Amino acid sequence: MNYLAVKDLKAPKLIRETLAAYGTALVTNNGKPMAMLVDLADGENPDQLAEAIRMARARLALSDLRATSRRRGADKLSLNQINAEIRAARAERKAQRAIP
Repeated sequence: MNYLAVKDLKAPKLIRETLAAYGTALVTNNGKPMAMLVDLADGENPDQLAEAIRMARARLALSDLRATSRRRGADKLSLNQINAEIRAARAERKAQRAIP
């Protein structure tokens, strides 16, 4: 992954050259990632690319949830145990809303 500092965004030539060479660049602010620049191919629809990125993020989040579930043993819960957890969470939420 190639990195660009926020201050580099003032240098359009550097951005064009970086994207031409690498296709993507991670923008950092004080050394922390904050955004990603993606080179658009000729004729590529930016809305479709943005939707594809959102879908990829959702798949990654789901994968992380599944891994966490396996680590905690929640993947071994029976349907009755799952339903009991749901009922308990809903009851707790309802009780919290009732507190003035």
